[in-house]
Amino acid sequence: MSIHSANDRVEAPALAANDDAPKLNKRQASKVATREKLLHTARVLWAPAGSYGSVTIRDIAAAAGMSTGAIFANWQGKEDLWRDAMGYEPPVDCEAVRAALKAQAAQARRAA
Repeated sequence: MSIHSANDRVEAPALAANDDAPKLNKRQASKVATREKLLHTARVLWAPAGSYGSVTIRDIAAAAGMSTGAIFANWQGKEDLWRDAMGYEPPVDCEAVRAALKAQAAQARRAA
């Protein structure tokens, strides 16, 4: 899988104007834009299957052209960013889970 280098930037789509939305001051608007750009960048980098483990907070920040501090100002960590960006719990991929899945598959083969 290819991860963008620090010099590659992911461009976030322009935010649509909403006439009914409350007016934000410049600081608030900047915070919203930063958050949306980070969410968009995370979605782009995590789009390929199996990319959760290999894509780091640093990768996302670099691709967005921001510091890791920008991520931690909005989320507690990678798992929280994933939940907001992808809309569901982060994948669990560890030796224990793989072993359990293998055991479950073996049991299903024996039962068949």
